[in-house]
Amino acid sequence: MPYSGSQTKASSGAVVPVVWYLLNLLALPVIGFAVLLWLFLNTEQASTIRRAHVRATFYMSIIGAVLIFSGVGVFWLLFGNTGNFWTGAIVWSIVLHTSFVLWGMIALAQAIGDKPPYFPGKYR
Repeated sequence: MPYSGSQTKASSGAVVPVVWYLLNLLALPVIGFAVLLWLFLNTEQASTIRRAHVRATFYMSIIGAVLIFSGVGVFWLLFGNTGNFWTGAIVWSIVLHTSFVLWGMIALAQAIGDKPPYFPGKYR
């Protein structure tokens, strides 16, 4: 006997891009981003919720990469190849990476509930 009974409506498919976003961050960085790019380029016929999650995950992947690499670059310019550079770069990368993973977990909860992502707000 199923816990929640049978589904009353079909899934929007919004979970797929969020799962690929998390795979991009946690397990398959290049492959995950390639799939996100493919999803981003091929979402014309998708539901509104799925399109919102595809756009949000694609843009958050770009924003995350830019923030992490630019922050590490700034630390390199400030400190050169010193202990301060490595300490700052590692802390910066870990904090931002963790923040983007947490955003992905919240976006996954939103996608499972067929709701738009909280951030970026223009995709709500």
